[in-house]
Amino acid sequence: MTASRVRARKSKVLRSVFQTDVSQPTPLLLPTVPGEPFGGPLASSTSTTRLANISSLQTASDQVRWDRAWHTVTSRIQLPASVAVEDSFGTLPAESQDRDASFYESLALLLGAPTALPRATHTEDVLLWHTHQVRQHFVHHVLPLLAACAAQGDHAQVLLSSVQTLEAAHRQYLYGLTLIVRGLEDEAAKSLVVDKFKRDLHAIIGNSWARGLAEALRGVLSRLLALILGSNRNVLASGAGHRDEGRMDTTRNELLGLLESLDNVGLAGDKFQVLFAEIMDECMSDFIRRTYTGVWTALDVAGSVNPSASSGCMAHLCGWVENHYGRLAVEVFSRLGGQVAWTDVERWRDIAVGRLASLRIKELFDIVLHWPESKGGLEDLRSAVATPQRRLQLTDTFSATLQKRLLHPGRSTLDILQTYISMIRTFHQLDSSKVLLDRVVHALQLYLCQRDDAIRIVVTGLLSNPDRVDSDESKQRLVELAVLLDEASQQQRSHVDDEDLDWDDMAWVPDPVDAGPNYKRPKNEDVIGTLINALGSQEIFIKEFQMIIAERLLSNQAGFQQEIKVLSLLKKRFGENALQNCDVMVKDVYDSRRVDALLRKNLPSTDGQQANHPHPVNYHSKILSRLFWPSLPKAPFTVPAHVAEIQRKYEAGFQQLKTCRKLTWLDHLGMATVRLDLDDRTLEQECKTYEAAVIYAFQDDEGSAHGPQQRTFNTLWEKLMIDEDLLESALRFWVSKRVLREVGNQTYEVLEKLDQDESANAGDDAGSADEAVKTSQPSPRKPKTDPKEQERRTVYWQFIVGMLTNSSPAMPLGQIAMMMKMLIADGCPWNNEELQEFLGEKIAEKELELSGGKYRLVKK
Repeated sequence: MTASRVRARKSKVLRSVFQTDVSQPTPLLLPTVPGEPFGGPLASSTSTTRLANISSLQTASDQVRWDRAWHTVTSRIQLPASVAVEDSFGTLPAESQDRDASFYESLALLLGAPTALPRATHTEDVLLWHTHQVRQHFVHHVLPLLAACAAQGDHAQVLLSSVQTLEAAHRQYLYGLTLIVRGLEDEAAKSLVVDKFKRDLHAIIGNSWARGLAEALRGVLSRLLALILGSNRNVLASGAGHRDEGRMDTTRNELLGLLESLDNVGLAGDKFQVLFAEIMDECMSDFIRRTYTGVWTALDVAGSVNPSASSGCMAHLCGWVENHYGRLAVEVFSRLGGQVAWTDVERWRDIAVGRLASLRIKELFDIVLHWPESKGGLEDLRSAVATPQRRLQLTDTFSATLQKRLLHPGRSTLDILQTYISMIRTFHQLDSSKVLLDRVVHALQLYLCQRDDAIRIVVTGLLSNPDRVDSDESKQRLVELAVLLDEASQQQRSHVDDEDLDWDDMAWVPDPVDAGPNYKRPKNEDVIGTLINALGSQEIFIKEFQMIIAERLLSNQAGFQQEIKVLSLLKKRFGENALQNCDVMVKDVYDSRRVDALLRKNLPSTDGQQANHPHPVNYHSKILSRLFWPSLPKAPFTVPAHVAEIQRKYEAGFQQLKTCRKLTWLDHLGMATVRLDLDDRTLEQECKTYEAAVIYAFQDDEGSAHGPQQRTFNTLWEKLMIDEDLLESALRFWVSKRVLREVGNQTYEVLEKLDQDESANAGDDAGSADEAVKTSQPSPRKPKTDPKEQERRTVYWQFIVGMLTNSSPAMPLGQIAMMMKMLIADGCPWNNEELQEFLGEKIAEKELELSGGKYRLVKK
């Protein structure tokens, strides 16, 4: 029952749209019963009066005339059963040359039936009949042909065959309509009839698209519009530009010709306009993505990049929308009978600006990394990001990109800090209110607080030499902080009580609508201040600064101008009391020079004694105030006797100069310059004091022994009473300088002649070669020369450096092996022994150090 009801409803709907009981052309002659009118009602079987018979004969006569006229007209305009590309009716002759008088007489009877045949009881509208037969003909004969055309593979061929089929159908349909319209006398009525017929026919065609036709039309339109609206950015030569303009004009004419053909056959209706709007929208997005992605400088009229320009691409995009995009839309809609207002062009321009803003928002992280070369892209973004919604989109997108590309263990702390500095500058140019920066920086600040070396890198950058900003040192330090420190804005920080009132600021603007309740507008970008505030509490920063400046003050620098400049800046920021210890430290260093000169002057016997000593020592000291300096490590060892004598004289002289004060020597923090007289060379080397004491222990004062001096590790440790780690470090240092060499069993020998070391190495190489011949395998201690293996070792070393820099400063062997196997994409095929051998090589190269069973990077 349900299926039958559905079929009944479908049939009812079909009959309401398409009249199924259309009359067919009647035959010219029909076998009739004598006395029965042709085409009229049946005669009555009952007897009637004479008057009634006469009336019936007159009625039958009018009906027969109408039927004969109907047959004459409909037989000529009846549509064939097929549609071909050629006209099925031939060329329609002009009305003055059409000699078929009977047709026009019959047509006049049909069109004027109420007047000419008043007694005809069964009449129809020939125009309505023709319209109905056109609908049926289109459904049964034209639609199957359009489906067959749409099944072809080539999009252009699908459009061509479909248009040709519809043109043939139009010629057939308009043939009969033209003949019927010739019977009308009123010219206005003729135009109304033709317009209504075409409108109905186009409505049927426009709602009967095949699936393949839509795909073909989309493909052809996309190709043509892409060529017309495409970018000319890569065109450099003027001749190529002229050829490109000519190609665009040809493509434009091809598109307009296609639109005219589609409009004539009824395919340019609502569906086409929706499709055209979608493709135009896609072309705008493609143009913006292809033309402006990674291009942050202004483009000229031809679309070429202008390297000298600092503005963005917004002006070029607006010009493209007005001169190309809008122009094409005006030309297309004028062909389709529509209009484009200036408000439409402005709306398209706003859409294009929004999409360029979305592109720049996605590129904002790259803009930050390439600052200041990317200033033009930031100009595009600043002019487009003007609403709270778009500002929120910017911060959300940038925060996600920041988390993905920067805040992970694979990036070093130096990279993160450099990016942060670029973020401060970039966001200040984008939004001087600093609201956007505050939204995106919290995750970065929290991540920096987890990096142990962040404060040290910042302080080291502040203390760097600003003249080396273009050197290789800038790649390893934040030298740009030292450059910023020299700027006048950092040297002079105003402290005005009413500076927040902005009485004299003629460029004052209200606070942003998306600012927080406790918002305070910054005066400038203040890179250094923002960076310092992001590193944690003030106490932690000051403590780390004291440690680093203590190392710098204890070095052999001639002056400390940069340190004093940084200290003055920090005192303006944190206050005098917070950095009082640092002031005392600087004062101690300069006072030490005066005290050292005075002690040396008042102790002439010391210089005289040293002059008579076979190994004279030029001794200087730095006297530090114990309560104001950070707790320095203590690692005492036994210094040479004549050095200890000088120290005793220093102590005595200092107690006379500074009563009630006593000196405590920190020998391991000093520096020494030693001169070594060997058999074949003389070497002068600057080193640590404990390294000088170790090499001095190889000195043969009595001269009784013959040959190179040898010392064991235990002998040196017992003689010097030095920490084992310091002793091992000192021995490695002199081995690397080719002053000592290890002969086995922790025994070290002075390398008096370099050829001794070369012969020993040659012997080792020969032994290794003999072993290789015997075993037919390379020695595991020999470096592998396979390029792939060397590349893999480089990758592994970079991974280890990243772990020890970002995850933990010290790791045991097992933890390093586990993390390499877990985190390296292809896994690590090395076992623990191979990894330990590799780490040993890095220790020998002074890249790593082993302390307490843990590996750590050597501080440089």
